[in-house]
Amino acid sequence: MIKSKRNTKKFQRFSACYPRFFVSTKAAATLLVILLIGGLVVEISIAGAFMTYYLNQSGFGVKLSEEALAAARSGIQDALIRIIRNKSSVPDSYTLTIGSRSAEITICKDKITNSSACDTSIPNKYEATSLGKASTKRRQVRAIFNVDATTGEVKLESEKEVAL
Repeated sequence: MIKSKRNTKKFQRFSACYPRFFVSTKAAATLLVILLIGGLVVEISIAGAFMTYYLNQSGFGVKLSEEALAAARSGIQDALIRIIRNKSSVPDSYTLTIGSRSAEITICKDKITNSSACDTSIPNKYEATSLGKASTKRRQVRAIFNVDATTGEVKLESEKEVAL
């Protein structure tokens, strides 16, 4: 039998488990470094995905909020048209649908809001309150119209956004 010139002391530890293979410490260190770098790359990519998601949501929220404000302003314009067309029978409240957005309009004749809805009597005034909705966002606009009793002319006295 021919003896191998290899140093057999290195292989004695592993001969029971791995009789033919030699496990190098360099290979184990390389595997550890590769796993560490791979874990860091995965962690950074997950953090980037979350950041992208939240940045997109905040931009989308601003867009929806502006669409809700546009729906509320459209509701005020619609209320103005209804007041001009028929001053005697204006509906108290109604809903206006604009695409996938909506506006809930409340009209108070000869009354305006100070502390609660339509609580103060003022003759020849109409108050229109419009609540615009776009998905989860809501914005509210309130306008006061002055109606001339003799000529029937309708003028916008004030229009402002009201905090919800």
